[in-house]
Amino acid sequence: MGSLRALLITAIALIIAGCGFQLRSTQQTAGAYHDQVLIQQNHSDNLLRRRIKQQLAIHNVVAAEASAQAQYRFVVDKVERSDTVLTLDSDVRTAERLLIITAELSLLDSDGNILQSQLVREQRVLFTDPENPVGSGTESQLVVSELEEAAARQIALQLTRWLDRQHHEIESGSTF
Repeated sequence: MGSLRALLITAIALIIAGCGFQLRSTQQTAGAYHDQVLIQQNHSDNLLRRRIKQQLAIHNVVAAEASAQAQYRFVVDKVERSDTVLTLDSDVRTAERLLIITAELSLLDSDGNILQSQLVREQRVLFTDPENPVGSGTESQLVVSELEEAAARQIALQLTRWLDRQHHEIESGSTF
């Protein structure tokens, strides 16, 4: 009877340990950042600005309202779009275009020191059909929209990686 009881207690302990149960603490979970970062977008691309804001919300980053609240400042700067003709068809009409969005990202501490900096680049190739100008306009809008969404996602992911890394450094008391 005693061994059955010990076996039952051990089985219950193993089940509870294996189910992912964790005690709640005051530590912040990775990827959940509220009022720790001030988002500064130094560009006039309103569509990309809105998409970045949406992606940050998806990644659980809530921006601080004032710089006094924020531990970090995230700067999105020098956003550039380019549209380059890659190939022409036999009638010298555009057959392929390369669409690129680049942005310079920086994470600064509360004193304005740069902690991380990176240039991000997202690109898509757009194939146009000169025989179907209506369809190609719609396809172009879809590709541009997807490009903007991918760039915003990449920017938001980079910020969350940097914040996770800063959080890890603070917890461990070390620097990389």
